Amino acid sequence: MTLCSGALRRYLEKHDALPDESLIAGVPISVRTGDEADTYQNRVSMLMADLATNETDPLKRLARIKASMDKAKSTFKTIPADALQDFAQFAPPAIAARAMRMVSRLKILDRTAPPFNVVISNVPGPNFPLYSGGALLKHFYPVSICTDSQGLNITVQSYNGNLDFGFIADRDLVPDVWILTDLIHEAMDELLTLT
Repeated sequence: MTLCSGALRRYLEKHDALPDESLIAGVPISVRTGDEADTYQNRVSMLMADLATNETDPLKRLARIKASMDKAKSTFKTIPADALQDFAQFAPPAIAARAMRMVSRLKILDRTAPPFNVVISNVPGPNFPLYSGGALLKHFYPVSICTDSQGLNITVQSYNGNLDFGFIADRDLVPDVWILTDLIHEAMDELLTLT
């Protein structure tokens, strides 16, 4: 989260677009209890986290992000997992599809601000090497989606001791998404020099 925050802060500064208020990340989290009948069933909700992009000091930014994530996680622990499931579990697919078409047609999301600026997802992967037909898988670059009113999705996948970052963006909102890869490295270098 802190690496993403540092990269986003740098990106926004380069574009003279860094807001006074911090960006908020929507962070998908699993709410599986282990008691589900279907072993492969996803149960996902989302928490909101302060990215502290308005903090110039990287260590203070790290502390703010940690405090925000800790608070959000503790709030989720007090709510039953059944109440946190994806809303699609509650709405029949035909109704959910009609609702999304209406939201799109009426441009409701153009009139309301979403509660977060960016989605940042962390997907834990295996801590051992994988092979396919004898070939070593070197990296696992994740791919996700952007939805209406969302300009950027960052998915971080761990694999065999590494972190791989996947950036998916609306090209109208983030026209030069590729520079985020360099900015992630700069954010890492900055943190390493301070610790």
